[in-house]
Amino acid sequence: MRLWATHAQRIYSYILSMLVNRADADDVFQEVSMIIWNKFEQFESGTNFRAWAYRVSLNKVREFQRTRRNEPVFCDNALLEVVDRLTTQRSDVLDTQYRLLTHCLHKLCSRDRDLIERLYRVGATPKSVSEQVGRSIAGVYKALGRIHDALLDCVRRSAVKEECS
Repeated sequence: MRLWATHAQRIYSYILSMLVNRADADDVFQEVSMIIWNKFEQFESGTNFRAWAYRVSLNKVREFQRTRRNEPVFCDNALLEVVDRLTTQRSDVLDTQYRLLTHCLHKLCSRDRDLIERLYRVGATPKSVSEQVGRSIAGVYKALGRIHDALLDCVRRSAVKEECS
């Protein structure tokens, strides 16, 4: 349970990077969750849990795409392999970036953090968010650009501080 709780969000992101459609990613994630739960005894303690879960996820994404032969596919098998290899190779860097981004999100003022959270909810659009917060769409885009710039700057500064420590 501890391993799953630690890695579940990253595994979901990994699946989403290959499927794009959140509903499909949700379905595959649920199936992967069940497979990992049912086959946990096959995981070798002391090895890389996330790498094992990524492999299970990759196989499930492939199976999902095979069952949907009549629908357009975002990634073919060769591209899925590239995404898998890059994600696995760069997992430490991605973990650091994710941690720094989370830290920087918490440093935002509550109004900016609320706007970001609203914009990144499933099904949200700039138009729907602009209506919710009472701002023009142009105003939402302008604020979003400013917030993204601030987050990028914060992540970069935090990474430099960590390298110097």
